[in-house]
Amino acid sequence: MDYSKIFILLALLVGLISMLWFVIAALMEERVPTLHPGEYIFDYVVVGAGTCGSVVASILAKHSNATILLVEAGEKFGILSKVPLLATFQQKGINDWGFLSTSQLHSSKGLEDARQCLPRGKGLGGSAQLNYMLHFDGYEGDFERWSNELNLKSWNWSSVKPFLKAGTARPFERLDIKPDYSLLAKAFNDASVEFIDKPWQFRKAQYNIKNGLRFSVYQRFLQSAYKQKNLRVMLNTYAKSIQFALNQDTQKNVYAKSLWLSTKDDKSGKEYNFEIRIGREIIVCAGAYQTPQLLMVSGLGRHSELEKIIGNVPSFLSEVPFVGQHLHDHLNLPLYVSIDVVGPTLNQRSLLSPLSILNYLTTGGGHMGNFGVLGHMENFGRNLSDTYGLTFFGAGAIDESVLMSISNFKKSHFRALFPRYYNTSQEGFVMISTCLQPASRGNVKIQSANVKKHPLIDPNYMAEKVDVECTIKAIRAGIEVVTSDAFSSLDIKIHWPRIKECIGLLGNNLKQNQPTDEYLECLIRHVGLGSHHPGGTCKMGTTIDNSVVNEQFKVHGFDKIRIIDASVLPTPVSGNPNSILVGMALRGAAMVLKDHLNDAEDK
Repeated sequence: MDYSKIFILLALLVGLISMLWFVIAALMEERVPTLHPGEYIFDYVVVGAGTCGSVVASILAKHSNATILLVEAGEKFGILSKVPLLATFQQKGINDWGFLSTSQLHSSKGLEDARQCLPRGKGLGGSAQLNYMLHFDGYEGDFERWSNELNLKSWNWSSVKPFLKAGTARPFERLDIKPDYSLLAKAFNDASVEFIDKPWQFRKAQYNIKNGLRFSVYQRFLQSAYKQKNLRVMLNTYAKSIQFALNQDTQKNVYAKSLWLSTKDDKSGKEYNFEIRIGREIIVCAGAYQTPQLLMVSGLGRHSELEKIIGNVPSFLSEVPFVGQHLHDHLNLPLYVSIDVVGPTLNQRSLLSPLSILNYLTTGGGHMGNFGVLGHMENFGRNLSDTYGLTFFGAGAIDESVLMSISNFKKSHFRALFPRYYNTSQEGFVMISTCLQPASRGNVKIQSANVKKHPLIDPNYMAEKVDVECTIKAIRAGIEVVTSDAFSSLDIKIHWPRIKECIGLLGNNLKQNQPTDEYLECLIRHVGLGSHHPGGTCKMGTTIDNSVVNEQFKVHGFDKIRIIDASVLPTPVSGNPNSILVGMALRGAAMVLKDHLNDAEDK
């Protein structure tokens, strides 16, 4: 009897049933409480339904009687977003803004035009519906630095930790990669024991995945808020500009008066522009690229630069010079490591196995039930230049067409980085080295008063030499881990990329996996890839001379406007930032609610 055919037929049957379930579940979802174009007034207007906007809008709707409008330029994500392993295939699709960086001076030399792809989620849930779903609890040192060095006293670890904990999904709403998941996961776990005397912190990968499906802020927060009668949502609607006004009583205070929106009629294609009046506050949650863009087209920033693009800026608007400045992001160096045993790791054989498909469709487990990252290792040093991390991505076969389309690699550099790209059954993994506290800073600028025109984004990766040195420390730590006894049974081989610009710098110690620092720097500057963790472009601080918002997320010198998203991060997060942003959004929403209740009591 041919059992393989039986398994295939069974997998197909379960697949059909699963697809039917997806359709039924979609039909049973709470309907989005949409609003048609028109002139309205809302107590709170939230711009952007991404990670922070979804949290803020849902919390305000559930815990107040105020009216809330949530404005989103995209629409709902499709079924593709639910299956964890298919996250990559959403990039450059209808739910991705599809940003590209400007040509980089100090990095990205192995990418077309030296430009990085910068995916950002466009739709309900934002980048939380597009990302790789990895959870990070947060690092105490990040927040203590904010408190002690940046004088953000209310943002110390003890003040922030309860909100981070509240924002973390419950254990049954998360997926933890355990040592018995694969031989590679076991080796990673064994390494944590072997290197127990090192200051390195090993942690298993944790995902925001429930029952084999993405479980992001959209599912956890926003969907359940749809039944609140005080919440309305506008989809496929762009926030064009914020209108500010001078308080006529004081002749000093400037406040956010209204928000101009633009949307198109689905049938006629006609564009409608209309004004929403702001009752209490506008809360901008459009992300590290588009929040500064919206502020700049509205007149907030450096006036001399803005007036060249948007025309005259009202004289009563104070300059907010840090809008769009201070952009930070992590840059990763991927290194391919092959193994000569069946991991199993991600490749065509493991993915198309009938048992693997059946496992996912019946239990939500196996390769399709996560993104392939098995674990992380961090070194939190006293010096920022000693704060680095490693990520172990269990992919043996790297699909050339897929990765090149979302990374912008030149073909020659891709093939040098992944020399076994042609072997669809290859076993192996990618070791990703990262400087977690880069010193380099970039910026976001507008090139038009029209928000539909993408902003100019310059991450300025590796502008500071210290970032290169920090990343090299991460690489050398990674070499020590993968050549340890813990990994010896896998028979690993590190494939050092033979990039023509770098090959002459390799040195004589390649057999010991100890290439020169000059060679490693060359790799970093040629094939390093952005982590898609942007922040800092409306940084939090103490005054308008060093930041954009204060400790309560309020824009310095302006009333009735807050910014709650990654743009306020004064420094990078020492890990994946999504869960940290959820906790910060919860805290921001609590601040808004507190002010709301205090004002109600005063009346």
